Amino acid sequence: MKYNITAHRKLWLTFSGIVVAASLALIAVFGMNLGLDFLGGIRWTVQFDQPVQTENLAGFFDGQNLEKQVQIQKADENKFLITLESMDDSKLDQIKSDMTEKLGKYEEISFRRVDSSIGAHFKTKAMYAIFFALMGIIIFVAIEFRKVPKSVNPWRFGAVAILALVHDILVIMAVFVVLGKFVDVELDLQFITALLATLGFSVNDTIVILDRVRENINTQKSRETFEDVIEKSIQQTLRRSINTSFSTLLPLIGLLFFGSEAIFYFILALTVGILAGTYSSIFIAAPALVAWKNLADKGRV
Repeated sequence: MKYNITAHRKLWLTFSGIVVAASLALIAVFGMNLGLDFLGGIRWTVQFDQPVQTENLAGFFDGQNLEKQVQIQKADENKFLITLESMDDSKLDQIKSDMTEKLGKYEEISFRRVDSSIGAHFKTKAMYAIFFALMGIIIFVAIEFRKVPKSVNPWRFGAVAILALVHDILVIMAVFVVLGKFVDVELDLQFITALLATLGFSVNDTIVILDRVRENINTQKSRETFEDVIEKSIQQTLRRSINTSFSTLLPLIGLLFFGSEAIFYFILALTVGILAGTYSSIFIAAPALVAWKNLADKGRV
């Protein structure tokens, strides 16, 4: 016998509400560990010719009269990843000269500079990208489903799709603020890219289910309730949703274990997003339609 997902919608929607509340709490408590792309600064990787301790390197930068604390991560033997505040070339050249004099010769492995104004610009553009993506989705869904019966209301289709997407965004952000707090993982442009990719995947999965709802409404039998139509639509698309997600996760999991370290957290964000998106499409979007219609029929909304 098939498990009736819609009949247990209160359980799923309550659970999802708890997840969303917990995600918001984690974001509020831990805050977002914004990376170089959004804050600006210098990301510098150096390899010393002779042994250098992290404490010695930190002590050197403490004596440079910098306004912001320098972040130092040991990447390998005598190899360090250094994050500095934005500064002009003359100040940076002086630091390089002093570091050679006090700590010995080194090789510059990589150097990246992002101006603080550019970082602020990236942050604003990232927020715009997410906002307009959500607005575009709700308008597209409402227009695409405009021919559903007025008793259902096409705007509800767009609204429940956005509800599912907000759930996915908050879950991913909660995971990464926890990683930022305890593992110092930064939110950068790669994270925003993963977020937008997740939105596309999740809404596609949701629209497949909602499109089947639209088809089944048009062929609804007299003895079928709206809840029956929703449940039938979920069951008809359930295998497709799971198979699509599973086939997408397989290469991502492979990349998590065997891919480049540089894209590890990008792949992790995609993996978390696809898992959350598959759940929200099945257990949030369609059941929320039933809950909303029942409240509307009772005159509560």
